[in-house]
This record gives sequence, structure tokens and C-alpha cells, in this order.
Amino acid sequence: MRASKQNRQPIAYNIELVDKLVRVLEALRDAPGGLTLQELTARTGFIKSSIHRTLGSLKWHGYVEQPEPGGRYRLGMKCLLLARGLKDGVELLPHARPYLREIVDAFDESAYLAILRGGRGIFVEVVETRRRDLRLVGPLGAGVYYHATAAGKVLAAYLPREARDALLAKIELEPITTRTRTRRAEVQKAWNDVARRGVATNLEETIVGAMFLAAPVFDAEGGVCGAVSVGVPKARYSPALGRQVAARLKDVCARLSASLAEAGYVHEDRQLHELR
Repeated sequence: MRASKQNRQPIAYNIELVDKLVRVLEALRDAPGGLTLQELTARTGFIKSSIHRTLGSLKWHGYVEQPEPGGRYRLGMKCLLLARGLKDGVELLPHARPYLREIVDAFDESAYLAILRGGRGIFVEVVETRRRDLRLVGPLGAGVYYHATAAGKVLAAYLPREARDALLAKIELEPITTRTRTRRAEVQKAWNDVARRGVATNLEETIVGAMFLAAPVFDAEGGVCGAVSVGVPKARYSPALGRQVAARLKDVCARLSASLAEAGYVHEDRQLHELR
């Protein structure tokens, strides 16, 4: 019996294929607004024709979507379902969901939960706004940027001093938009401001036209374990609304932290091993 063509492929080919799939999915994960074929080619380093074939296969299986022909690619529903399988096992979520819903009910804007998991800050829950006209896409499974996302700034600002200094020394301060801080002194000052004010902002630092605010969540031992954030399209944002959201976020996160303390919840993963 003749071996199939697939079985004759060397092991190295299979490893390269998996690497390509992972890099494409991770690039899309870090770009909630989607990426063009050209942008994906630049970010992954693979040739355009190869990326195009990979995207075609991922689209067929539902892991990638392309709302308009020739338009941007983004993660599909299958990826969201995988992320849901991950987040349903996180003990913090049952405590956090009612508080996220409270935020959405108060402002009718999407609310997110990021936690420290596997040595990284990751978005594990989103409660979306009911608005149909303009909404921000939920970044389930995406990692935070400690120098740019509001949630990332919160997680960094409340780390122990030694861990925070180590993070600042190693973090890659890549520019995401023209408003992204890329100087270490500026990032350090932003973290200090967050620790003093109790709330972080992301004013178009990761997505043009999008504003985010976040506040910290602490476990029973007083260690930062997560961040609740709210996303507001720039068209609906105002300084007055920002102050209202900040005040409600701080109150919600204080009550969520108290609930975790009462339950004796201690987050087991408060170390940042993979810095970005």
C-alpha cells in the first residue's frame, strides 16, 4: 500500500505549518480591529501567498473572519468559543461577572476583565454593550500591553516594586498608534499616576478612536490579580463621562475585591514571566 502524500511529509514541515498558524492567530489576537493581508505578511514574516493560503484554511474552519472581500481579517467565532472554554475554568470569573454587568447597565458601554494568567495579563471576559450603532470588539484571549492598554497599566502599577522595575526594564515599548508612550520614563510616570489615582486611561494609545479606563482588582492577600476596564468610542467620550466611569470603576473594583477577600480567594498566578 502506498503512503499518502501527507504521511510522506517530513516532521519539520508539520512544525513549520503549526508555527505559521500560531503566528497568524496571535497577530490577529493582538489586533482587535483586524489586519489586512499586507499587514499580516509584515507582522509574521511569511510570504504573502503562503499567508493567504493559511487564512483561507482558517476561514473555512471558522477561526478567521473577513467581513468584506479584500478587507481586514479578524479572529472568528471558533476562537471565541475556545477562549470561552478557557475562561469558564477561571475561579475569579463568577465573582466578577455581576460587577461587569453593573458597569454595562450604568453606561451601556462594553466592560472587560483582564487577569494575570500563565505569567501574562490576558483578557478573559467581556460583557458587550447593547448598542448597535457603534461598539468596540471584545478582545477575548488577547494579551495586555503594559505600556498602553488601561488594563495593562493597572496590572503593572500595582505589582511589587521589584517586579515592576524588572518589567519596566524588559518590556518592549512598541508604538501601536501615534499616541503610544514609547519612553521608559513616560511609562514609569504613567504607572505612578495610576497607583496614585487608582484608575488608568488609554486614550487612543492602542486603537485610534477608542478610549478605555480601568481599575485594579485585588485578592484576599491584597495582591493585584486583575483589572476591570470600560471601552468608549471617541465619538461618545467626554471628560465628564470619563470622570463618571472612573468613579464607578473604582467603586465596583473595591466591592469586587472585598467579595474576593470575603471568599478567601487567593490568585495563584501573580508573576509576570512573559514580558511584552
